[in-house]
Amino acid sequence: MTDILSRGKEYFGVADRLSTVPTEILAGLSTFLSLSYIFIVNPAILANAGMDRSFVLFATIVASAGATLLMGFWARLPFVVAPGMEMNAYVAFFVVGTLGFSWQDALGAVFWSGVLCIIVTASRAREKIIHAIPDHMKSALSLSVGVFLALVALKVSGVLIYEGVKLRGVANPFSLPAAALCIGLVLILLLERLKVRAAVLIAIVLTSVFCHAVGIGHSDDKPAELSATMLTGIFKMNIGVILEPRIWSVVLILFLLDFYGSVAKFIGLTSSTNLMASGKLPRMREALYVDGVATVAGASLGTTSLITYVESGVGIGAGGRTGLTAITCGIFMLACFLVAPFLKYVPVLATTGALVFVAIKLCPAPQVLKALPLAHILVMLLMQLAVVAFFAIDKAMLVGFVAYIILELQNKRKPSPYLVASTILLVVGAGLQIMRH
Repeated sequence: MTDILSRGKEYFGVADRLSTVPTEILAGLSTFLSLSYIFIVNPAILANAGMDRSFVLFATIVASAGATLLMGFWARLPFVVAPGMEMNAYVAFFVVGTLGFSWQDALGAVFWSGVLCIIVTASRAREKIIHAIPDHMKSALSLSVGVFLALVALKVSGVLIYEGVKLRGVANPFSLPAAALCIGLVLILLLERLKVRAAVLIAIVLTSVFCHAVGIGHSDDKPAELSATMLTGIFKMNIGVILEPRIWSVVLILFLLDFYGSVAKFIGLTSSTNLMASGKLPRMREALYVDGVATVAGASLGTTSLITYVESGVGIGAGGRTGLTAITCGIFMLACFLVAPFLKYVPVLATTGALVFVAIKLCPAPQVLKALPLAHILVMLLMQLAVVAFFAIDKAMLVGFVAYIILELQNKRKPSPYLVASTILLVVGAGLQIMRH
């Protein structure tokens, strides 16, 4: 037994990274508590796309646990993987709700975005693509995703009125649904300030109690339950949707959000730790493979794109430095099947505060914004206006890419061919979407 433990510690490099097994286990538990809300939020949000909560919950638990365990055992890094909040909202409220695709088509787009991640990771073009989008544009894209999530929360709570992609007006900001959003957000911020690790989860539960007490947020959707229904989402994605040109921009935006978002998190979460060796994260390629495989598996099981979670920083902050942190978190994820019957009491309205909280976390740091020249700030503002005007992230990315290319040409610099190619695909996708409407 002692020999097995010694080999395990050597395999994961526990001593090399100045950690201990108890520290890794506690870090994994801390990470799990900080992101456990996703097992409530993901089924609630995707129910808006017509997906059954039971199979979404099954897919969320199995795909998240499997990918996180793989991240721990193979990549040997303390990162956890689960369905991205920015992805599920984009799919439910834009791809299905606005563009009119079925949820099966949407999962098909998710599937192909994961395949694209795997292909790019395996190719020599990986590093070039990673560096094609400059840092300020990545910050602008992160902010765009945050603004989109905030809009989704305001739409669900009835504060903003959207008809399709058009903003029609502002409703009563003092209504009970709006109060639920504010209560959820304030609770999260307060609990975070008190360093409560399960802040988001606790806030969602308390907001649910408020919603039931005042009689709002009830849904006719079938609640998640432990039954054979959990298996009905397996392999229901429509992979043939890739032959539909209108879906190409959706695949591209899902790929870019997943691929670049993961790279940014890998670097950002570890830059100030001993995980970085000579400025590079060891086994990042394996971690990117896990990211792509997880998305393919998630779509096959019945959920949207899986990404590396920024909440991994909670475990890293608690001292987690190896794959043991991820393995511990993955094991706790599997235990979520035990709470499935209770999720029916959580209305999607109770998650709006969490959506806004995640949106805030996606905002670039003030020092990053201060360092940007005026031209880049203006481009960033244009991108946010595009999100509000079109209720879409891909249009914001298109505006940003076009503006960046113009600035590069104006300064007599040659823009990256990879960025130009991405821009062309976004233009084609946007054009096809306009033609459809």
